[in-house]
Amino acid sequence: MTDFVLPDELLARYITSSRWYRRADQTVKQDAFIPPENPLELSTTRHLNLSENEIWDIGNEIVSGQQNRKLHGRADVEVSHVTSQSLNVVADPTTDNPNHANIRGWPPGKDARKLLALEIARGARFVANPNL
Repeated sequence: MTDFVLPDELLARYITSSRWYRRADQTVKQDAFIPPENPLELSTTRHLNLSENEIWDIGNEIVSGQQNRKLHGRADVEVSHVTSQSLNVVADPTTDNPNHANIRGWPPGKDARKLLALEIARGARFVANPNL
């Protein structure tokens, strides 16, 4: 695996809240891409060299450690779509997820972050959890 994240790579943002997507048309809402205040970065998983099952296994592992969370699906988005919003995607491997990456470079203003999240969501594709 490479530490350099390529523009044509896909990122998975795990959807752990029913408020992060629309069931009716299976689209992703901007809320899925709004980063927490501290640290001001958004956790994702690179698809790089992973099978579909491995991508879902990582998501299931993530939600298993979060009380009252369920893995509804994931939002897949190309790195180039994220970086076109003047954000950076930085590889940040963890012990449990060697493909972990963070989206960084968010502006300090909440309204500006919401606009960027909306643009990212527009380019994302919702993939429903096959086990639900």
